[in-house]
Amino acid sequence: MRLKFNLKMFLSAFLSMLLILMAAPLLSAGSVLPGQEAGHFKNEAFSDRIHGVKVRSTTWEFSFPVIELGSEQHLELIFDDLTADQRTFGYTMVHCDADWNESNLQKQEYLSGMGEGTIRESDPSYNTTYEYTHYRLEFPEEECMPVLSGNYALIVYEADDPEKVVLTHRFFIIEKAIQLTGRVHQAPSGEFRETSQQVTFSMDYSGLPVQDPLRDFTVVIRQNGRDNNLIRNIKPSSVTGEKLVFDGPDEGIFNAGNEFRTLDIKSMKYQTENIAGIDFQNPYYHVFLKPDKSRDGNPYFSKADLNGRYFIDQEKARNKHIEADYIFVHFTLAEPYPLPEDVYVTGELTGWASSEYGKMKFNPEKGYYECTLLLKQGLYDYAYCTVDKKTGKTIDEVFEGSFYETGNDYEIFVYLHDSRSRYDRIVGYLPVKTGK
Repeated sequence: MRLKFNLKMFLSAFLSMLLILMAAPLLSAGSVLPGQEAGHFKNEAFSDRIHGVKVRSTTWEFSFPVIELGSEQHLELIFDDLTADQRTFGYTMVHCDADWNESNLQKQEYLSGMGEGTIRESDPSYNTTYEYTHYRLEFPEEECMPVLSGNYALIVYEADDPEKVVLTHRFFIIEKAIQLTGRVHQAPSGEFRETSQQVTFSMDYSGLPVQDPLRDFTVVIRQNGRDNNLIRNIKPSSVTGEKLVFDGPDEGIFNAGNEFRTLDIKSMKYQTENIAGIDFQNPYYHVFLKPDKSRDGNPYFSKADLNGRYFIDQEKARNKHIEADYIFVHFTLAEPYPLPEDVYVTGELTGWASSEYGKMKFNPEKGYYECTLLLKQGLYDYAYCTVDKKTGKTIDEVFEGSFYETGNDYEIFVYLHDSRSRYDRIVGYLPVKTGK
């Protein structure tokens, strides 16, 4: 009887595992999707009809997409579908390593529940010239709940065809398994002192089973939520017992940049600063900005900004998410001669110049670069940059200058790779800021 009982338990467990694998076939280990680039995930929309994608905490509009493992904290995904048709979207999540490559884990190892869900909140736009449908997802939900810390990619797809991926977006599940302290200050003496900022920090990993801290820990520092200028693989300047200090004179140094230019399009009834004209060209609104000039060589001027980000708003709207209209905004950068590098409008509004969206074209007749973006009403930060065609490196200071006094947000992520667990944990996270 004992052997028979164990056999039943084995068969029951086997059938349960088989049902999970059959119910969630999408994005198992080794699968490849459009946003992956052979296993690599990034923030990307796969249709020019998908706009306004944001992932953030439900508690604060300007938060980064970071929540603690096992907590009651939630994130929200919002986006607009400009087809205006009501559609049903499904979603799932993929666990990634510290480099945003898919982890060598099966889905049931890092997600509980069915491992997928449906986006249920959607509303049509109201009283706008540009019709759209607004979607919102609050997660994690019981049907798709992360059980491990680490980097995650949120995958949204058409519910009736999971192979049609609509967007991918990164978010973080963290643990507070180490003590992490840090600060931002002017870079030490040298060529970067007047233009750069340094992030220094220390970590105490007492109690963690770490065999080789120099090998097992990976540190990533991010500036203003952007992924195209990360500093990673920093080595500690000193090791004392189970405490690592990262304050080497050449480590953790970021180009500080400048305070961002600002665009206010909350209302179409009047022109705000930097707007040359508002024109209704049936059926849509067009906003023409005054020609911007390079600020390189100008002195630093302190001003409040959003550190390159934006928020949606429409004056006197009861529900800004569906009452804010989409506007064609025309950017102009005065530059008498074309540059060998590509020129972009940069900031969160263009994904930090990560794609062709935001790329400017030189107009030889008028002697300036120009670009038109479709933006939802709100308040935007933006800047201009060049992108090296060979390396893909973004260079902001060409048009904006760089000053150590500039206000910036930084995040420190500490990953621990355990070869036995086969994944990268985020065991420490610390946001730090400077300026203003």
